[in-house]
Amino acid sequence: MPDLPPYVWALILGALVVGILAGHFGWGRRWPRGLGRFHAEYLTGLDYLISEQPDRALDSFLKVMDANADTLETHFALGSLYRRRGEVERAIRVHRNLLARGLSPEHREQARLALAQDYLRAGLLDRAEGLLRQVSEGTRLRARALEALRVIYERQRDWTQALDAHRRLAALDAAPPPAVAAHYQCELATYHLERGDVDEARRLLRRARREVAVFPRAAVLRAQIAEREGNAALAVRLLAWALQESPRLLHDEFAHLLRLAGDGSRDKLLEDLVSRAEQRDFGELKGLVFAALALSLAHAAPLRTSIEKVIRLEPTLNAVREAAGGAPFEYVAAEIGALLARAETYRCADCGFAARRFYWQCPGCQSWDSFETYVIIQLR
Repeated sequence: MPDLPPYVWALILGALVVGILAGHFGWGRRWPRGLGRFHAEYLTGLDYLISEQPDRALDSFLKVMDANADTLETHFALGSLYRRRGEVERAIRVHRNLLARGLSPEHREQARLALAQDYLRAGLLDRAEGLLRQVSEGTRLRARALEALRVIYERQRDWTQALDAHRRLAALDAAPPPAVAAHYQCELATYHLERGDVDEARRLLRRARREVAVFPRAAVLRAQIAEREGNAALAVRLLAWALQESPRLLHDEFAHLLRLAGDGSRDKLLEDLVSRAEQRDFGELKGLVFAALALSLAHAAPLRTSIEKVIRLEPTLNAVREAAGGAPFEYVAAEIGALLARAETYRCADCGFAARRFYWQCPGCQSWDSFETYVIIQLR
């Protein structure tokens, strides 16, 4: 939320306070005795706000806003406004002020959730977690509390707890897609693979596939297990299937796949990949060619026709070819390969985060499965 001039802040908070008074006393009623105190505190708060003394202004407004049934929602609105502006310490003061009062169980639960959100915004995950656990034991705000807990556990990379929160949300019909739970299983499987516990990794990958039947990430990890156990043929089949289902993995896994296949099976494998790409669309064929050129595979016979086609039809690559002035195909392919090797390869469809390697979870916005192939070639 952009910074606002002090007078705009005065108007916003003034409207909140007027709303309190209107709700508390009723429009059209005769102003009761004691309103002068409210009026004085209100004007004092506005004066502090306009003179850019927000902490004193907040003190004055909190004095105006006694916590009762008529003013509670205004407390929550004020705290939410502070949080959205990034003024988390002031939001925390508002919600702590609420919790210090004698609230009904329903409003106390709401105040705990609001304070937990403040702590989350401030990066105080432990404090937020404690409050959210309390709220998650209730009923009315359970789903919101569990979702916030799931996000905390993701940040902490506590995949077991994140999975538990996901299951509890699923019981409330409020869970993210099943693929998120499958990713948690794969994260745990990776952890156990790194420590040599292959059996546990297998068990977790089976559970991931029960969450989502067609799940390329699980196939990539199963290929790693097969390779570790010396079963190269199975590893090739699994990895080739993963690339078929998720062509965006080509830039990261293509070289690995060719190494597993070996020289004897490489051409057959390339023929199959080209055939599938051509049956789908030009974008997939272009991705295959880009990955091949980045690996200096222009000399591979099964790829020659496809590479020539993509260079001719892709404007940037065609510009490189024309700039080469009739140079041999091999020279042009090598020039393009050098450009591709330095290019950004992936971009998050949700937040625009760009990287040269593939991530299942975006490091920028933490969304899952949002990375897409997005090659940006910068001409010399």
